[in-house]
Order: sequence, then C-alpha cells, then structure tokens
Amino acid sequence: MIKKWNGTFFGTLLLTLLLSVLHGAGGELLFVSAYKYSAVVASPDLAVAVLTILYALPVLAWFRTKYWTALAFLLVLSPLGSLLFLSIGRLFFSTAEGDLGAGILWFITTGINLVSVVLGTLLGGLTNLMLHSRHMLNS
Repeated sequence: MIKKWNGTFFGTLLLTLLLSVLHGAGGELLFVSAYKYSAVVASPDLAVAVLTILYALPVLAWFRTKYWTALAFLLVLSPLGSLLFLSIGRLFFSTAEGDLGAGILWFITTGINLVSVVLGTLLGGLTNLMLHSRHMLNS
C-alpha cells in the first residue's frame, strides 16, 4: 500500500503528512516520559540519537522515489504535528494546574524532538541519495 502511495506526488505528500503526525506523537511520548521519569532529560543526547535513528528509518524506507523534495514539507509539518499532539495530550495526560516546570519541560522535549526530526530527515534523505547515486553508478 505504501509503495502505491509513494508513486505520485500527492501520495508522497500524504506520506509526509502521516510521518509528521507520527513525529508529533513521538514528541508527545517523549514529553510524557520526561514528565514521569526525569532520566530522559538528564541525557538529552541519548534521546536525540535514538529519536534521530527512529525518524530516519521511515524516511529511508518511504522516500525512495523522485519526490525527495517532499521531505522539505516534513520540516514544516512536524512542528504542526507537535502542536496537534500537545492539544490531544492535554486531554489524556494531565499535569498539575499551573505547573510552570511542565511548560518548560514541553519546550525542552519539543526542541529535542524537532532537532531529531531535522537530523533524522537529513540522515534518511542523504542515505537515500547515496544509495541512489551508487545504484546509478553501478548501472
């Protein structure tokens, strides 16, 4: 099904939208994890590394077509996905009313998430570009 969607520009944009929603969900999961367990914030470099690899894998798998420019939309739509899941997460995961630390933690985890999105998109896109170049040189 993904291969069929990936054949057109419109389908690639739908995959980009789906991936940005997944990035927003990952950011909300990171926030909830950091709110419950402070070890996530204690080592943000590990969180960035793990999220970068997790975000690069779908880019590597789904964006092997000629529509690589749709990855630029991912950098725009992922913050919107984060805001969407902030609103959804507020309904399901309650924080203490007037907790200033939760707001600061949300900014920190959103920063970690967005840095990971940029690095994962670049890593996946550059890996696809190198694989494509290698394939073109071998044929």
